Amino acid sequence: MFIEKGGFISLVSKFAFVCLAPMTGMLLARKGLSAEVGNETGRKVTVLNPEGKRPPIALVPMAPRLETLMRKTVYFVDVRFMNGDVLLKEMQKVFVERYPGVKTEFRRKRGQYTEDDPKLWAEIKEKGGVMVMAIGH
Repeated sequence: MFIEKGGFISLVSKFAFVCLAPMTGMLLARKGLSAEVGNETGRKVTVLNPEGKRPPIALVPMAPRLETLMRKTVYFVDVRFMNGDVLLKEMQKVFVERYPGVKTEFRRKRGQYTEDDPKLWAEIKEKGGVMVMAIGH
């Protein structure tokens, strides 16, 4: 890389070296390579891929679809995330109106939305229930 002495060209060249060297290294590193980038002064920088190796993803299939909701319990589970309870209660009202043979339950999950609630999950599983959960974002 050529850097002129002083002035705007030098500033732009230094900026380009700082910006382009990592990008060049990233492109090479993504293919399992590293890059060594330098200028006419002999100063070199080795650029490696900072992403590391991602773990393999285990795919989990969706639950099988039920043939009917009749005589089932639909749990509307609030995970305490930004007014999710308002949405779930409205959904529960719609289910009560449209599906009279379906029992509905509104529950608040224990703890924050990232915490586990084994007792609630066991209850839903034991009763053969169906769950609707409103998760934000």
